[in-house]
Amino acid sequence: MHPDALAGQRPFFVYGTLLPGEPNACLWQGTAVWQQTAVLANGRLYSMGHYPMLVEEPGEEVKGMVIAIEPVAYARVLRRLDDLEGYIPHQPQNSYYQRVCREVTLADGRKLLAWIYVGHPQLVRNRPLVPGGDWAAYVRKT
Repeated sequence: MHPDALAGQRPFFVYGTLLPGEPNACLWQGTAVWQQTAVLANGRLYSMGHYPMLVEEPGEEVKGMVIAIEPVAYARVLRRLDDLEGYIPHQPQNSYYQRVCREVTLADGRKLLAWIYVGHPQLVRNRPLVPGGDWAAYVRKT
């Protein structure tokens, strides 16, 4: 099933510890009805130690995956991901990450809108840049 078929339930672009094979993938695995590699333009990844933080900056890209969640599990998975990322829907100004809607490019060239958790630029000062915006490759090398 293509994610566009899931009206009202936007897919997620994951790029760090939520990627398949990473420690927090268990928060959504078993509920995805569709997934495909994708790229987000105008973002950079920084290492925060055991996880990355994405900030929106022009000129770079972040590699990740788009996942579409089955309708019956969507609300539960959304809560789990918001909790993990420290996003408070009714108090976004007090959140560690912001959940924002952005366009991503799928591996087959199609574009779609997805939820993305974006960090605050001031939090990544003096943090190492993740080369090529690819967290999976970065953790394999470290």
